Amino acid sequence: MANELAHLNDTQLMQNLQTLGTEFAKSGILGVSNPSQGLIVALTCYTEHISPIEFARTYHIVNGRLSMRADAMQAQFLRQGGRIRWLTSTNKKCEAIFSHSEYAPEGVTLSLTIEEMVDSGVAVDGRGQLKQTWKSFPRQMLRARVVSEGCRMLTPGIVAGIYTPEEVSEFGNTPARTLDLSKPREVAVQALPEPEPEPEPESTAPDMEEVLLEHEETVNLYLRHIGWLSKEDSTWRNLSTGQKKKIATKLDSFITKAKQYVMSLEQEEEN
Repeated sequence: MANELAHLNDTQLMQNLQTLGTEFAKSGILGVSNPSQGLIVALTCYTEHISPIEFARTYHIVNGRLSMRADAMQAQFLRQGGRIRWLTSTNKKCEAIFSHSEYAPEGVTLSLTIEEMVDSGVAVDGRGQLKQTWKSFPRQMLRARVVSEGCRMLTPGIVAGIYTPEEVSEFGNTPARTLDLSKPREVAVQALPEPEPEPEPESTAPDMEEVLLEHEETVNLYLRHIGWLSKEDSTWRNLSTGQKKKIATKLDSFITKAKQYVMSLEQEEEN
């Protein structure tokens, strides 16, 4: 992409990137829902000299923010000479030793527990309830957090200014009245119990989007099976607002049915 646009002046370049971003938004791919997000994707592909496919393998757009997949962070860390030795990875605790021949040859042990995430407010919503993603995928959420912290500590160049989808999804839970970005996030969490009810869609939508991203292929296959997606290149992002609300109200059940359907397909292939 960069080579094809290299001969253009600044005005032509921006026009072409905006056009490309609009096409991304129309297609609904790569987690893009509007032209502004599409432009972010196009700019990222251009500046980092990567294809849209490589973008999809590395990044997500969550709540309008660019985020890096935890597995992409881990892959970059390993490619740069890092090493990870997993000690524990359960629904209650994740612990690993991160080492690097140059920056941390002796290794650094990092660990997180579900209790710590609950006590800090990270894993709970504005009503004090465990967030859907932390309830359904605690092991994966803990592991993503540990990977992000380890990579950021030893090789910050990989993730400078970019967070994982799990972290970005939490940014949207900060109350709108908290505008001072210099304040610790814990301050915003402590303010949540005040009697200022927040609309249900704002607290559940980021969690639902994250879960659907986690099970992208499975979800799309199931949606085609039940007739909610008619076009081969359509994804869950093309669903109507009403359909998305139906999924959000029974997210666990929906994911379970989707997994069961895909499992039945695999069993049919084996037979």
